[in-house]
Amino acid sequence: MRIPDARELTQKERSLLERLLSHGTAESKPYIEQLPRVTVASRCGCGCPTIDLAVGERVAFKRSPTLILSEAGGVSPEGVPFGIILHAREGLLSELETYPIEDAAFTLPDIDQIDFYEIKDL
Repeated sequence: MRIPDARELTQKERSLLERLLSHGTAESKPYIEQLPRVTVASRCGCGCPTIDLAVGERVAFKRSPTLILSEAGGVSPEGVPFGIILHAREGLLSELETYPIEDAAFTLPDIDQIDFYEIKDL
């Protein structure tokens, strides 16, 4: 379930997107130019930090095929191991997915506490 949450990105969210794109697949590089126009469209209803993104006024259809641009993970301030996936759909940055490895509520740590995975193109 998604909750509408039209707003600007927080500085932490913007920094995280920048870092994910700079450590992502080769396909992630063209999406960097979208960053100045990215805002939050909605958030996950479960309480996790997952957000859906808008680029300008455009929001990709959630059921469109996804392209994984980058992945990361770490341990939250609450001690919960988590993962992050940055998705693109319809040529737009579309979702900053965060998920706990264990079923627990969590918040994102500071950017220097996140492990950014280098993704090798196959």
